[in-house]
Amino acid sequence: MNNEEPPRPAGIDIKINAPQIDTVDIYDNHINLNDLLNDFNGVLIDFFRGNW
Repeated sequence: MNNEEPPRPAGIDIKINAPQIDTVDIYDNHINLNDLLNDFNGVLIDFFRGNW
């Protein structure tokens, strides 16, 4: 059994605009990056990849 993680792709460079996000969360709530930025001064996006 191989427990090594596969290589990770490179992330987004610093000071590059995030890609437009338009999706649904695990509770079926609509999430749109532009809507969030209209309501808040900033948005933290954390892409979590479980290892299971």
